[in-house]
This record gives sequence, C-alpha cells and structure tokens, in this order.
Amino acid sequence: MRTLIGVLLLLTTGVPVLAEVLCPRVTSEHNADLSDPGRFRQYHKWKNKQDQELAIAIWQYLCGQQTGLFHMKTVNDGPDPWEEYSTVRDPVKLMNIHNVGYCGIFGPTLDGVFHGAGFEHGRAFGVPGWNHCTTEVWYNGGWHYFDLDVRGALMKPDGTVASVAEAQANRDLWVNPQRKIEPFFPNDEDKARVFEIYRDSRIDNYYRWFQAGHVMDFRLRQGETFTRWWRPQGGRWHHLDAYNTGFIRKLLEKDPVGYKSNHPDFSIWTQGNGLFRYEPNLTDASSDFRDGVRTAKNLEPGGEGLKFETTGNGEAVFEVFSPWVIVPKVGKLDDKTDDSEASIVTLDAARSVTVLVSLDQGKTWKHVATTPPGQTSVDLTKWVKGTYGFLLKLQAAGQANEHLLHGMTIETWVQVAPISLPRLKSGQNRCSFEVGDRYGKLTMPMFVLPNVADPEDLKKYVVEMPQDYDLKRKSARIRGDVVLKLEAPKGTTIDWFTAGACFRTHQNQGAKNTDNRIAYAVDKPTRFTEFYKANVPVWVNHWRYQWDEDVQLDKPTEVVFVKYTGNPAVNVLRATVHLKPDKTPRKAINITHAYRIGGKLIERVIRMQQPGNYDVNVEGEPENVFIRMAVSSKTD
Repeated sequence: MRTLIGVLLLLTTGVPVLAEVLCPRVTSEHNADLSDPGRFRQYHKWKNKQDQELAIAIWQYLCGQQTGLFHMKTVNDGPDPWEEYSTVRDPVKLMNIHNVGYCGIFGPTLDGVFHGAGFEHGRAFGVPGWNHCTTEVWYNGGWHYFDLDVRGALMKPDGTVASVAEAQANRDLWVNPQRKIEPFFPNDEDKARVFEIYRDSRIDNYYRWFQAGHVMDFRLRQGETFTRWWRPQGGRWHHLDAYNTGFIRKLLEKDPVGYKSNHPDFSIWTQGNGLFRYEPNLTDASSDFRDGVRTAKNLEPGGEGLKFETTGNGEAVFEVFSPWVIVPKVGKLDDKTDDSEASIVTLDAARSVTVLVSLDQGKTWKHVATTPPGQTSVDLTKWVKGTYGFLLKLQAAGQANEHLLHGMTIETWVQVAPISLPRLKSGQNRCSFEVGDRYGKLTMPMFVLPNVADPEDLKKYVVEMPQDYDLKRKSARIRGDVVLKLEAPKGTTIDWFTAGACFRTHQNQGAKNTDNRIAYAVDKPTRFTEFYKANVPVWVNHWRYQWDEDVQLDKPTEVVFVKYTGNPAVNVLRATVHLKPDKTPRKAINITHAYRIGGKLIERVIRMQQPGNYDVNVEGEPENVFIRMAVSSKTD
C-alpha cells in the first residue's frame, strides 16, 4: 500500500518553545463538536435555531447513520457494584467514548443533550408496558416526545411534535398521520399495536437521570502523540460481563469483532480506538523530563538518560490521564485474565526498576513488577483497564551520577466513539485547532471518583466518615452531611471544579420536601458557600436523580472542600477538578489527517504554532482512517 504525505505549515513569527499543550481539540465543519454541551450547541447547522427547530435538528443528528448513537446494550463503568449507579448516562461520555446504549440510557442521555443545548426543562420517562424509556422536552408551553432509541417522533396536524400524553390519546398520530417527521419508527411496523401499548401503559417520569460531570479535556506533553481511528484496532473495547450471553455475544463475535448495532441500518460504525504514546527524551539535551514528570526524587536528566543525583533511592512519577476509558485487547469473552495491552510500559534501564501504579492520585500504590536491567515491557492491563488514568511510579537505588533509565515508552489504548472524530469529505474541508477548557482556560482535569459502596475507599477522600452511613440502604447510603476534600497535586492549583452526586428524592407532591444541598469552602472545611439546593418537580415518580454543577473560584487555590447534604439521602459522589499548572503551557502542535482514496493511504500533516483554522483539500471521496495530534520532543 502506498502512503502519500502532504505538509501544511501555519506559522507565526518566531519559533515558539514547545511544551505541554492543554485541552487540544481538532474539529471539522462536517460534524458537531461533541466534546462539550456548549460547543455542541454552536454547531453551524443549528446555531441559530430555537425551540422545535432546534430540538428536531439535534434529535435527527443523533439518529443519523454517520452522526448518531446506536442500540446495543447497557454501558457501565466504575467500581460501584449496583447498575443503578454505574450505568453511564452522561451525554459527553456516550457521544465521545461509547457510541452505544439501550433505551434506559438513551432516554436520559437525550434529556441531557437537550439540557446542554439550553432547553430549560426536560425529562426521561418510562413506558413499562413496552419495557421502554425515552424523552420529553419542554418548549413553547408544552411537552414534546422524541425517541432516540427506536428513532421516532409524532407530528400533529398543526406541525408541532406531540407529547407522550397526546401519543397515548390519539391513534391517528401513529397509524394515519397527516404529517410525518423522519425517521418515523423505522423498525416498528405495527404502529397500531405500539399505540395500544402506550395507551394502556402507565408513564413513569424521571427527573435528571443524566450525569453531566465528564469532560473531554486532556494534555499532550513533549514527546507524546494521540491517534484516534474511526475503525476498531485489534479487538479492543470496553467489555462487560453483561455482553457474554444472548444476542449481544453474537453481535460482538461478528466481524469486525466488537461493538455494533443490533439494527444494522441504524449506524455505519462499530467502535473506534485511540492510542496515547508517550516517549520522552530523558537526556539532559532535552526538557522533556521536566515538562512531563509529575514528581521526581533524586533523579535528573543526564547525558545518557535519567541519572541519580546522589547515592541512594530515586523515583519518578508520571501521570497517564485519559477522558476516554482505557481498554484492553479482549481475549476470551468469558475470561478477563487474558485481556492485554491496555497500557504497556517499556523501559530501557541500566539497573533493576520497581514499577507501581496508583488509581487514587497517589493515596495508595500497588506493586506491579520489578524489572531486570535491559529493555523490558510491563503490561498494566490488570490494574488499569476500565479506568480513566493512573499514576506510574518508577523506583530504583544507585550511586551518584550513575545512569538509571536510558529510555521509556508508555502506550495506552482507549475506546473512541467514531461520531466524535473530525471527518473529511471530498473537496475543501475547513478544520479548526483549538485549546482551552469550556471557559477558555488552559487547565488540566482531574477526576475525583470515590467509591461510596466501599468504606475503605470513601475514607480516603472525605474529611471524616459520615455519621449516618449504611450500605444496606442501597437507595439511601448517606443521610446528612459528608465533606469531600479536593487537593491539587504539587505544581498546580485548583482553578474551577464541577461537583456532582446521585441523590435520593421524595416523589410526586412530596418532591417539594426534598432538601438535598451542595456547598463548598476554600482552604478549610468551614464557612461553606451553598451553590445547589434541591428544587425537584412534583411530576417525578422515581426515587433518584443526578445533579452536577460548575463552581468558578475567585482565585486558584490548593484545597477545596465540598459538602454534600443528603436529605433524604445522597448515594454517589463525584467531582472534576480543573487544575492550573505553575508553568506556562504552549500551543504548538502537529496534526495528521489520514484517509484512503482508491486504496492509497494519504497523510496530510499540518503544523500549527497556535490555535486557528486551516483547510484540507481532498481530491476524491475519502475513507477517513485516523486523526493524530503530536507534540514534539524538545532539544535544548
């Protein structure tokens, strides 16, 4: 196969000093930016739309074969043992990582997408008679029913989208519609029977079943690349025990092995993959080590790599962070022990090195291996698959000025939703390179995800254990107050954060008695400022809901305390901390768009010295293959 490479330079005056790049994004005019609800709202195809026009445009986009989510089965992540809390219903995760779900995910996810697009009120609702869950959104003084899972909506003769109450009452909307909106329930041929099910079923209304705390921000250090493919790379996906039986197993085993829709006409995609590859230059001719190391003791760059400053013990800690879930190469579906290659560390060492990992920001460490001198690879799959990052610690002992590590490579695989990648089409394509979080700040996210179902894990994150805490009460684990401590790692401060939780609520008319709250304090756990107080609508008739909210601080700080008050209860705690580094990030990056035309792989390399727009001209209809971002090693 022949590869053609083109290079496009977008330069500013002078030659910038390369360093880590924070929150890089590459987007294309041909698909919406799914990395953040606010950016999604600004997509040019619906930027100026409102109310019904906006709702229809978003719904049709998410039903599209190239742009939409597709039905498969549940998606869960995290260590919580109860699916009620581990099921992924975060729109940002679904649209950027998984691409799949089922009705109990898509109902609240679409609610969350509408919420992020600016609709003030929405809800997921259950139809027990059909074992189904879907969505209503409020605009123009009424509710309107949009079904993402089975791809359907009902239009009334006046051209407005019907509510579920109207869908229950009016048979003609299903079987003899005067006006239609596409797609119109393409896989449900007997619309009369579906109407009867809706007519005879009760409706369960769910308030804020979606989560909203995940972000797709990340960083690239000197010597690091991140490549994302539209198609599967070697059988790597986020595998669950729930996928091992029935129709889902048969789906997974079809070529290409991995995720795919049980409605083949719903999507052209399976799952995509991404690879973070970090290979810093560890010699004193480069600033890579200072740019990329988290902490270091008694180790510094030397002429042949890392060396000991003085005789004794030395260690270096590197962070691997990904907003995409880390996934292995899946072996036998029934045997997790043969999964491999989720993250591999390769060391070229002059002495024996002890390798440890931490999944809780260094609060605890797990021994992985002690490697012999020479070049050795260590597979971290057992410890890190299914997570969103880890700390890697390398320890050794030696003499002053003795070299320890000549080279190091960390390769970490993740799962990617193909719909999120910046597509190219035939002709001229307008693309953009941008940096910064949703507020335009150059920060680095850190996920704080205590496992409330594990007292020993919860203890690591809270100021003190809650007084009224009982895991036997699955739907009311914590009653009263619990205070979460958020700490900035060395060399950073907390600029802003998102705090979230899964709360219990009273239902129906009793909902107005729900009094859950969230507050925060800076530096010390005193004089808390409240930023959330429950205001649950009386139409809710399910026992739990989610809430996530941003807090922008007056000035960066090292420690923040978040107080959750569960009244009647709080069951899950989470936070995303946005860290401001004490060094100035840079904005230069190399971007590679790779696509095939007529079997030839073409790579277009764009060297961006600062954020901005650029064009890629494609002669012919391309098959998009991968998009790569890279920050070069720097030699002093």
